[in-house]
Amino acid sequence: MDLDMANKKYTLNFTGDVMLGRLIDQLYPTHVPSPNDERHVRVFQARHASRLGFRNYTFESPWGTTLPLLATEGDLNFINLETSITTHPIPWPDKVFNYRMHPANAIPILKAAKIDFACLANNHTLDFGTEGLVETIWTLKQHPATPAAATPKGEYRVAFAGAGETAQEAFAPAILSLPRKSNIQQEMIGDRPSVLSASTLDSATPNHSIHVYAATDHPHAWRDIPTFHFVDYTPKSREHLKRLIWKHSPAPEIRSSESTPALKIFSFHWGPNYSWHPSTEIRQMAHFLIFECGIDIVHGHSSHHVQGIECPAPGKLIIYGCGDFVDDYAINKEYRNDLGALYRVIVQEQSDHGGVKPVRVEIFPTRITHFQAHLLQHFRVGGDGDHDWVVDTISRLTGELMGTECGCGYTHEDMTGKEIVRPQLGDRGQLIIDLI
Repeated sequence: MDLDMANKKYTLNFTGDVMLGRLIDQLYPTHVPSPNDERHVRVFQARHASRLGFRNYTFESPWGTTLPLLATEGDLNFINLETSITTHPIPWPDKVFNYRMHPANAIPILKAAKIDFACLANNHTLDFGTEGLVETIWTLKQHPATPAAATPKGEYRVAFAGAGETAQEAFAPAILSLPRKSNIQQEMIGDRPSVLSASTLDSATPNHSIHVYAATDHPHAWRDIPTFHFVDYTPKSREHLKRLIWKHSPAPEIRSSESTPALKIFSFHWGPNYSWHPSTEIRQMAHFLIFECGIDIVHGHSSHHVQGIECPAPGKLIIYGCGDFVDDYAINKEYRNDLGALYRVIVQEQSDHGGVKPVRVEIFPTRITHFQAHLLQHFRVGGDGDHDWVVDTISRLTGELMGTECGCGYTHEDMTGKEIVRPQLGDRGQLIIDLI
């Protein structure tokens, strides 16, 4: 029987920055106090009442027309959550932008799209200090002390990595099940909710265990905060990451099917804003994670616009920059930060060694309009040129990455120079990239 037909496939959806604070938070009846933001958003509401009125902008609204891809078609959904979730009023000092959203809005919005994982390693998680970070974490865990939680049991919760109440929690991977198990909280440790981990998933043994790590290379002001996973590109950071990842997934010679994750993902908030090409140190770090740490998918974000994709070995994927997915940001006309994508990674069960392997990426171009993520239609079927801009930009940047060595010294299994972007779009206008 054809392997492609015999082995089950799953869909993992990845997005870039999801910033639900500031003006978006003000669109809901319950929001954090911010007279300046409220004044701005009332102008938008007056102009677009049918879309942005209190009764019209719902918890589903930020996801726009991408909602079916996430809530209905996605087996697991991963985002970078680019805001704190807190009512704590004191912002981090001397920072240009400090984002927060009300805890009452966070879980209903994330639940609407069935978000399974939120990266907390980014430059806004600590915008309202460690107090704001703790409330962010408690909200995602659905701690009963938060304003969002009516009861400690039976509430939807979201896995996270990259920051935590303790250093161990910040560094450790989130552990998800594929296919998805329940996101309902079942276990308490004293008066605190436990982190979503292997021990708190449904009692049934998951088919596949997915480990998700997260870290960031900025801001430097937070590098010494023990509950925030900051790394740089020094040998010391590399050794830390290698030790951490293999601690949770034993080396090949000693691992067993029970202890080995089926898939390892690293969500990395890296690099500067507005740069088409990842730096050499970022590329070398990505290849280090793939070849020395056994990571299968690198989920990169931070640039605020789409960047290229690299497949350094069969079944290995590096998304350098997913772009922004939903936010309230001003538009940069050169880099088009209002244009992004939903990255659908198709993984397939492997009969030879178990686990799952990425085999294909399907990229659905999106645009942020009225604080919502909207799927773009191909120009030739009644859409507009922005769809083609996203497709052409990702295709060009991917070709440039695949055509050049990064100087990391790893064997790339003859992948350098290989054409991985299909010349024809998929039946829904998606760009398709083959990984095997």
